[in-house]
Amino acid sequence: MLACIATDCPAPYATCDAKEKPAYKCETDLQRDSKHCGACGNECLTYEPIHMTSRCQEGACKPECYAKPDEAGDVDWRNCDGVLDNGCEVDVLSNPNNCGACGNECAPGTPCIVGQCGCPSGLLLCDGKCIDPRSDDLNCGTCGNVCFPPADGCVPVQPNTRFGCKAGTCMKRCANNAADCNNDMEQSTCTGDGCEVIGLDTEENCGGCGIKCTKPGEQCVDEGNGYECAVPCAKSGKSSCKGKCVDLLSDVSACGSCGAPCDAPGPNQVTSCNKGVCVYECAPGFGDCNGNTLDGCETNLRQHPSHCGACGNACDLAAGQPCIEGACLMKACDPDPETAK
Repeated sequence: MLACIATDCPAPYATCDAKEKPAYKCETDLQRDSKHCGACGNECLTYEPIHMTSRCQEGACKPECYAKPDEAGDVDWRNCDGVLDNGCEVDVLSNPNNCGACGNECAPGTPCIVGQCGCPSGLLLCDGKCIDPRSDDLNCGTCGNVCFPPADGCVPVQPNTRFGCKAGTCMKRCANNAADCNNDMEQSTCTGDGCEVIGLDTEENCGGCGIKCTKPGEQCVDEGNGYECAVPCAKSGKSSCKGKCVDLLSDVSACGSCGAPCDAPGPNQVTSCNKGVCVYECAPGFGDCNGNTLDGCETNLRQHPSHCGACGNACDLAAGQPCIEGACLMKACDPDPETAK
């Protein structure tokens, strides 16, 4: 069958009038465009008071709930009663009758904390929050037990110490990442030097008092499991760049060598590091048709009639042939009247 140039928009595509002139003919997909859903100008709306929005699916605005952070933290609204008029009425992160999911009820008196009934094992519920009674200075061992310095405590306090919660008991402890490596802090006297070592991140005290890094190439490093003596990045097989382990073959922040980041991608462009070389590629459906790296991949190959599907592939501009989904619009040719006789 012979194919001829077509100029009229086929369903579900349309050229919708807007405040700004449409960029391309037949650019709007009425099946998916939330501003022109099913028809030009039919916008799918958001209803904030009832925590509901809508999305264009198959040419119709379909309602759906949305999670939106508020001043108290994250929320997850759901339509648990199935009624659209009141929207998404339940926050399943805090509702004990619908905790984590609609219909999931907590035991009587048990609150819903971040989508879970009650607190995880080892934590206590204090003033509506799950706390660790082993280390919480305001709830040490039990709710409301605040660790205040004793009246007969050391004045001035020993260096780098504070009075706080340790193992569920209020006591004197190290502050500011310091450590008591000579064990004089627990003595009754106030004349000791307190927590005399600042930070357990040196080759002399790596991860603990007296742990020394002595093997060739070892340093005191933290690669996710706390400070320990190790050759930097040896476990992961990566390279050490300013204290971080990076893969010089694939990391865009250090591509090929430390301190060699790839340039930020331009519009509609994706940057990657391939075997230590920065690679810049166009996002699907876009092309760099003007050869100017400064504006990235500026051309929409799905809709541009002069670059339809590929740079330089032009539709019949004089006839007004549109580009739809990367192909110049065609139709079956009308029968030749002379041939039909």
